[in-house]
Parts: sequence; structure tokens; C-alpha cells
Amino acid sequence: MTRLTTLLAAAVSLLAFPAFAQDGVQINDAYTLTMGGVGASGAVFLEITNHAAVDDRLIDAKSDVAEKVELHTHKDDGNGVMQMLHVPEGFVIPAHGAHALERGGDHVMLMGLKQELKDGDIVALTLVFELAGTVQIEAPVDNTHAVNGGAGHSAHKMAEGAEMDHSMHQGHSAAHAVDTSNMTDPEAIRTIMKAQFDTPENPLTVEPVIVEGDNAIAGWAQGGKGGRALLARRHGTWEIVLCGGPDLRMPEFLSQHGVSAAQTLSKMYNNAEDNLGNEKTKLFSSFEGVVMISPLP
Repeated sequence: MTRLTTLLAAAVSLLAFPAFAQDGVQINDAYTLTMGGVGASGAVFLEITNHAAVDDRLIDAKSDVAEKVELHTHKDDGNGVMQMLHVPEGFVIPAHGAHALERGGDHVMLMGLKQELKDGDIVALTLVFELAGTVQIEAPVDNTHAVNGGAGHSAHKMAEGAEMDHSMHQGHSAAHAVDTSNMTDPEAIRTIMKAQFDTPENPLTVEPVIVEGDNAIAGWAQGGKGGRALLARRHGTWEIVLCGGPDLRMPEFLSQHGVSAAQTLSKMYNNAEDNLGNEKTKLFSSFEGVVMISPLP
């Protein structure tokens, strides 16, 4: 009995991080990083090896775990702004070579999770190749997965979304220096956001701003791009907690991030935004993923 138990344990350990293969294409070290809750975002990373004598191409990815699954990459726009872009043409896998989907580069983006995910949960994913066809893989959630042998990133650090402007952090101290003591809450929020992100070349507009207790959501647009911001009142001062897109219309996501009146705030904000028209909603939802601005309490 003891020997059987040992053999079973050994078999489980061998299957913990399996390799998946199909017609010359092999998938190794697949794992998922995610913010966890319903409506949040995540990403899948892995390494693809092509044993065939001709190039292949990863052209699509599918999973029932999220509302939308896309192939994405990070790219510097030349002005110090990192953008996360959808890559509809996919990624080339060279003949007798390999291509890594890794943090800071190419990856599979999961948008609008349909269920809560935590470390150890399994994400079933279908990869579609131009020549090899479909490959079914499993990517366990591992938010402590090391990067190049280093310490693992936190979940919110991973899900950095889409357009991570370095000025988000450079302007953080400037926002704290603004005196908003005699302003209404919406005025204070607009002022703080503009102090952090507004520039003469790229003016920022902030509308609508909806406040409920010590939390608020603000829609913003800048340089043809847009998104939504979640704010919290801390020690009498408003701070930007995170920027995101579709996630911020979902009460489950707000509740996950410490909003006690998540249902009320979500309903109030969504009504205000909907009154601005479909184009505004589309613009604010174009921000993909989630970027943390200040740490959660």
C-alpha cells in the first residue's frame, strides 16, 4: 500500500507541469497569472517549440474561462509609453526553433474572467496553429511564478494592462502636492488626475466622476485613448488606486478591490456613463487590462 501511494505521488508530480504536443509543436511551462475574481483580467505564458522543418504560426487562442481571449504583445511607442496591443496575425514559431510567450512580451490575454481563479486552479486553453492545428493545454494559475529565476510578481503587477505610461508614476508625487482641501469631491478628483497625467501635448479630460462614500470612479480620455479610474479617499485625500477598462463597470471587480458599496457605485457610474453615449462607453472600454497606480490598503 505504501509503495502504491509513493508511485501515485510520483505520477502526480510528473504530470504537474506537462508538455503538450501536436504535429511537431510542443508546449512547455504553461502557467496563468490573474487578478482572480469574476470580471478581472489574466494572462497565460508558455514556451512553444517547433520540431517541424517549416515555420508555423500561433494564430488564435480560446478558453471558456474568459469573455474574450486574444494574442497580445507589449510595444514601446517610441515616447517611453508601453502599449499592450492585440496581434491578430499571431506569432511566428520558427522551424526547429522556439518562441516564448513571457511577461513584458507576447502573451495570451484573458479579459473578463467568468469565474474566480486562485493559485492551483487549472485554465484549459486551446491554441490554434496555422499548420499544426489545435493543441489543448492546461495552464495552472501560479501568481508566484518566478521571472528569470527571480521572485514572483504579484497578481496586480502582472495584469498591467494596456497602456502603461511612465508618467503614471512620475506624476504620482505631483498629485500628492496639490491642495484640494476647499474643493468638492468631483473637483478634487479631476484636479488630482490632471496633476498626475495631464500634459500640454496630451490634455486629459475627466468625465463622468461618480462618488459613493470613500470611493469613486472617473472616466478619462487622452490623446484618442480612454479608460476608467478607481479612486479611494485615504486620510482625507483622494488617491488613484488603478486604471482599467471594462472591469470597472463590474460590481464584482469593485468589491474585490475594497469598494464596500460596489453595487451602488457601479450602478451610479454606469448610468452616468451611458448617458454620455455609446462612443464614450466604447472609448473608456478600449483600455485593456488593469494598471495599479497606488498600492491597495
